[in-house]
Amino acid sequence: MNRRHFFKTLGLTSVAASLPASFNLFAAPPDYSGKFLVTIQTDGGWDVTSFCDPKVNVPGDIFINNWATTGEPGEAGNLRYAAFANNQWFFDRYYQDMLVINGVDAQTNSHTAGVVHNWSGRLSDGFPSLSALFAAQYGAGLPVSYISNGGYSATGGLTRYTQLDNIQALNNVIYPNRARWGDESYLHNNDWQRIEALKAQRLAELGQGQNLTSLQQRNRNNFDAAVQNSSILSQFSDALANVGDLQETVTDGNFLWSSLSRQAQIAVLAMSSGVCVTADLVMGGYDTHENHDTQHSWLFTELARSIDFLWTYAEAQGIADRMVLVIGSDFGRTPHYNDGEGKDHWPVSSFIVMEKGAGYTNRTVGLTDEGHNVVPINPSTWQADEQGGSIIHPVHVMSELRQYLGLQTLAANNNFSLSADATFGFFT
Repeated sequence: MNRRHFFKTLGLTSVAASLPASFNLFAAPPDYSGKFLVTIQTDGGWDVTSFCDPKVNVPGDIFINNWATTGEPGEAGNLRYAAFANNQWFFDRYYQDMLVINGVDAQTNSHTAGVVHNWSGRLSDGFPSLSALFAAQYGAGLPVSYISNGGYSATGGLTRYTQLDNIQALNNVIYPNRARWGDESYLHNNDWQRIEALKAQRLAELGQGQNLTSLQQRNRNNFDAAVQNSSILSQFSDALANVGDLQETVTDGNFLWSSLSRQAQIAVLAMSSGVCVTADLVMGGYDTHENHDTQHSWLFTELARSIDFLWTYAEAQGIADRMVLVIGSDFGRTPHYNDGEGKDHWPVSSFIVMEKGAGYTNRTVGLTDEGHNVVPINPSTWQADEQGGSIIHPVHVMSELRQYLGLQTLAANNNFSLSADATFGFFT
């Protein structure tokens, strides 16, 4: 079985670019007891003025939000939320675990550029996602260290990501001599053991090859590691077999749908099984140029339900106290409606970072005015400072998340450092 087939059999797409010579991708980690990283990418550009940066209507100006004609923003701890999509229960339940970073200027109205900027810290392609750095730092040697469900998952050649499109195909990799249906074996056990012995001998011979380029040697090491580490997947397979039915995809009955809870369930099972340290979850549909309120109401309701499921399921699996969740989008939406009762692209958005028992939660950083324009703030005091203040960009969020998660050295050693002009101390 070659490495390409190994990952395709998983029902996934795997990326394994050439790796820096200084980085040993498959140095097997010790028993991992650190944090897990999960991101939720709300694809299309979410309207944070109806979620975590609520805006009411200004007399004499065009409406920013229809909900503000009858409702006022609510408060949960030190957070404010919009009276929309039944947001109250979510913020009441989780405000103590949330850091809201408002007024993040993505500097673009382009979906492609916005996604790259928000999840790598740079407007241009080439830098790895936050999750890819995390996987390279903490998941070396794990068979599915980085699970991606789409969105931005560039690796910069530091690691590989895995798309688990067909969970049932795991058993085909873990038990290649077992028939897909039933418990019968393709080959007699004695024959299979002979094949395994010959395969091990051949792998050893390949590893001792002479006159190999560094890329050839890395590819052979990668193939060897893929074979040797595949047995670890049995723990994940057993967890999937014992869990029963996975969460179903939900729909609004028309064209909106979400598999976010299912993605979360698989990610938590992979992490608790010891085969994964990070996962990107993706929920689309937020590009609401028409029928904005109806669609965003369903999307935010489902987003909150899925986040609640993620934390509840992580608690049941015993990893909730080790999980960091980062929620963001491409950009925001205009502070007014268009002729189709939709909202168009707007560069100003927000991030939400969630963690249990953290010292940085139950607070909001960043300011926007009544028209959802960015207000510069003093990086030290977080107070408005129109003259000498700084604007929060994705580079600041990604840079400080890297620092908090211990990824700065790895990034610097591989020429992926970010240059931020200010430090806001989000996590201090």
